[in-house]
Amino acid sequence: MSTGTPYTSALPCTPDQWPLLYLCTVTVLAGFGLLVNLGVLYLSVFATDDCGSTTPTPFRCTTAGTLTMYALPWMGLIVAAVAAVGLGLDAFGRGGSPWRFLLVGAGAHLASIGAVVTVVMWGRRKQQTTTGRA
Repeated sequence: MSTGTPYTSALPCTPDQWPLLYLCTVTVLAGFGLLVNLGVLYLSVFATDDCGSTTPTPFRCTTAGTLTMYALPWMGLIVAAVAAVGLGLDAFGRGGSPWRFLLVGAGAHLASIGAVVTVVMWGRRKQQTTTGRA
């Protein structure tokens, strides 16, 4: 057992390697975003199960609503990755820290998923109350 020796990494990061480390982090987070999008897509498929049995037709049952549910998470993931990489590398080039722009990317992706949840739930409460009365 060594005493008095601080822990040193076997692979120290030099300032030239920081952009690569940041890009790898964005790639890993985009992979997690891909898994989240697959789950949202799975749930979006079942959001249209009650279409055709309601009057008036909710937005999620229209062609535009269905396309919104299917495409919006993927667009959000692309915007998140481009924003995180673009803004992060720009900040690194100016001498700043790029890490805070991971939150910008995560916020863009979460906003798109929140919009999909809004589309799925839009009109559902009204439908439940009208069918509950009958």
